[in-house]
Amino acid sequence: MKTKLLFVLSFVLMQSAFSQTFVREAENGDADAQYRLGKMYERADRMSKDIKRAIYWYEKAAVQNQPEAIMALAELYYYGTEVEKSNTKALKYFRLAAENQNYEAYYCLGQMYCSGVGVNQDLKQGFQYYKTAADKGMLAKAQFIVGKMLYEGEGVPKDVAMGINYIKLAFSNGYPTAMEYWKNNKLWEYEE
Repeated sequence: MKTKLLFVLSFVLMQSAFSQTFVREAENGDADAQYRLGKMYERADRMSKDIKRAIYWYEKAAVQNQPEAIMALAELYYYGTEVEKSNTKALKYFRLAAENQNYEAYYCLGQMYCSGVGVNQDLKQGFQYYKTAADKGMLAKAQFIVGKMLYEGEGVPKDVAMGINYIKLAFSNGYPTAMEYWKNNKLWEYEE
């Protein structure tokens, strides 16, 4: 019993020391430590859950252009998870993340522009963001949307052959919705 209690106590002390290291590094301006500390507060990982503190540390790291912190802020404001949803802030941070070559941010910008969330709806601009995520980021979900938009001529000139190529690429990369679309629309009929 004493051994078990001693083990638990030493584990708790180690966790506390580990957390304090992040706090010290974050307070000294280390952007990566600030991001990790923000994530710890957001997830209640070795810290009590505190979304305001998470945002505080994410913002400190984002000012230093820490890419994960920028994306974390964008997602918090976009989805409105535990914070008031703000399309304006989400757009700002997704754009900043995209400038840092975060292809998930390009995908999210594509969603915002195609849906008219936080911006005027612009299918052409949305398509360009999706295409960047599909081509440079190799995101299967973006490949599918690019393919679907091309195949259906939604917001872009219709290009059945190119659309089918993107859809096929998406399901080859493991995106199950692309396979369903392939089957439902009998796209195999276009193959030689």
